[in-house]
Amino acid sequence: MTDLPKETRPSSSTSRSAPDWRGVTDIPSKARSTSSCGGGGESCRLTRDIERRTDVALGVVGRHFIVAGGRSLSGSQVPHTYVGDLSTGAIERLEFGLNTRRSNPTITAFRAPGDPEGASPALIAGGHDPESGLGDVPHRAIASAEIYVPKIGAPSDVGDFEQRRIDLSEPRTLHGAVVLATGETLLVGGRGPAGPLRTMEIVDPVTRRARNGGVALLQVARENPTVLRLASGEILVAGGRDASKNEVPTLEWFAPDASRATKRPVDLVTGQERAFVALEAGGALAVIRPASDLPDFKTVWVISADGTLEPGLPIDPAELDLVRLFAGAEGAPALWTGRRWMRWSPWFGGFEPMAVAPDPAKDTAPGPRLETIANGDSGLALWLDDRGDAGFNVTGFRFATRTRYGAVPKPLLVHGTDQLAPDRLAGFPGSSIRFDPARGLVLGTGASAFLTDVTFADFELEIDVTAAAPEIVLRPDRGAELEVGGAACAFAQAAKQSLDVRRRGGRITVSVDGAPGRVCPTELEPGARVALGLRGAQGVSVSAARNLRVTRR
Repeated sequence: MTDLPKETRPSSSTSRSAPDWRGVTDIPSKARSTSSCGGGGESCRLTRDIERRTDVALGVVGRHFIVAGGRSLSGSQVPHTYVGDLSTGAIERLEFGLNTRRSNPTITAFRAPGDPEGASPALIAGGHDPESGLGDVPHRAIASAEIYVPKIGAPSDVGDFEQRRIDLSEPRTLHGAVVLATGETLLVGGRGPAGPLRTMEIVDPVTRRARNGGVALLQVARENPTVLRLASGEILVAGGRDASKNEVPTLEWFAPDASRATKRPVDLVTGQERAFVALEAGGALAVIRPASDLPDFKTVWVISADGTLEPGLPIDPAELDLVRLFAGAEGAPALWTGRRWMRWSPWFGGFEPMAVAPDPAKDTAPGPRLETIANGDSGLALWLDDRGDAGFNVTGFRFATRTRYGAVPKPLLVHGTDQLAPDRLAGFPGSSIRFDPARGLVLGTGASAFLTDVTFADFELEIDVTAAAPEIVLRPDRGAELEVGGAACAFAQAAKQSLDVRRRGGRITVSVDGAPGRVCPTELEPGARVALGLRGAQGVSVSAARNLRVTRR
């Protein structure tokens, strides 16, 4: 508890109407809460059923999730909008809900930088008229977005939608969306009146306006793309379908402000179904179910931080009935294959069976069948479960509990790589990142490993140098990384035995081999929390260090 900030308050709540749902949090009042279902490895349904529908959206915003849009399967009613509280499991039906009927909208958090976390506004953007897209009737894409606003002090802080709409730059449905580091929402691709779109646009939570000026174009028009904000802040656009409904193989990277492409596009093998998720240390992970039974098909790929594609240990295609992929704590995303739950092992380079997980033979909802899924946080998988005439239910599975304020064991990098994750494939001969019992973490040029899940305000980091000194990377939520030992603070490169890095507010002080501390010329934004990592230094073949100690101050 000594590592928690002074303003931390503990809280625990159990929903009376959903006794298998328990919310737990140990975070500051302005930080996001963490929730858990049960704790025995079972899935748990939340408090109420919702109407069955097609083309529905499920999104998590702060401590809430929203179920919105779609077309009723019964055809007798306009589906309601629901907001659920992840800290209690309670779900409320909104009195008014969406102002415009829309299928396949996107849902993203919609708060300006500096706004408190927790109960967050949300942007519900685009989509199409639910009566279109049926039979020979084409989709009638919608060129507007609307804003859900929580009501602080109401039960579970649940609010409703503003009457005002935001005009988009063009009609857009079946698109992707992601929140940029600035708090703005980026809408990507989708389908417009003339077919798949190459365009992207940004919706600003401060001005409440959309713009496409200064925003790059996709090289390949696509609908239903996956859009990820990577650990570096870059935007990765993957997957989707072209005008002929063929899977798009091309991966595209864009700057954190979406103003330009940052890497040359590359193609990744397609299949019957693909899923992508960002990796915490950098890069992304892809799982692909092949279109036919090919025993040698490479089903798992790591998209490294530098854009290189590397095949991981494959999952047998015969075991992949479905691909439902969730971001995961400890650098370990979770995968539901339709038969069992698995977790990525970042230092092994493959998926392994999850030790404690819902049992398909006993649990009535062991995993998601529908494509409508979301991450409640980095250890909570959420999905819509179709219960037939009983309706849909929001179901969750808690597979990890970590928060950014968690304690960091000391020392690390002594017996292994616990608490860290690599930004590329590891565990294979020739990997540019590995653990050596004598030297600790060994890094090739540019290869990185980051402490998982936790972030820091003021801290002290100490490490023993066993080859060329690695760069110590300070990665803020917003803005550029600071590489201690890189061009912005080069004197740390001289370390031969030890490196001590301290942060107080915006100032970074570095001590090399026990010498008096020197202040880096570049400062951080004083209030910014940072993730910490080690990176192979430029100009040397190998960097290495062990005995990592990090203390919160």
